Amino acid sequence: MKITKTLFVASCFIGVSLLSGCAAKVKSGGTESLAIPESAKHNLIVNFQGNNKVQQNEDWPRLKQEWTEALHNEATRAGYSLLDTKASIPADKDGVGIRINVTNFRYITPGARYGAGVMVGNAWVNSSADYSDIKSGRLIGTRTYDTSSSAWEGIMSAMTKEQVEAIAQQIISDIKSAKAK
Repeated sequence: MKITKTLFVASCFIGVSLLSGCAAKVKSGGTESLAIPESAKHNLIVNFQGNNKVQQNEDWPRLKQEWTEALHNEATRAGYSLLDTKASIPADKDGVGIRINVTNFRYITPGARYGAGVMVGNAWVNSSADYSDIKSGRLIGTRTYDTSSSAWEGIMSAMTKEQVEAIAQQIISDIKSAKAK
């Protein structure tokens, strides 16, 4: 009876640990403060760019797709509209262009992390975002957004999807908190 109870408690602990995971932490930087009028915050256009190494990575399309979805979810939650560069905002509307420049990343899928744990290695994303006024094209400001995980956290380590979700949350938070001059 005592062994059964101990096994049950241990199983519950492991189950909760597997479900909780470690949150991705974003290192963000930028010297200038962002000044964005409230009317412009509601119309966001995102564009992803990467150097040759990034664009040749087989996971580049997946990274962009997951990042776009994460940005869309965060923007919607904040009451903003997010479009990709293929769409356009009417010329009479204010808006903010977000050009995300990815300099390096290592994509780790949940399956790889759960299957191989420590053996799969670290996931990371190194990026910056240039914010610009849609009407004038004027640069509003630039921020860096970097994340990394430690393989030593095993299956608890944040995978790439959680990392881009954390960056998306930070990007929308930076826009939300920007004051108009």
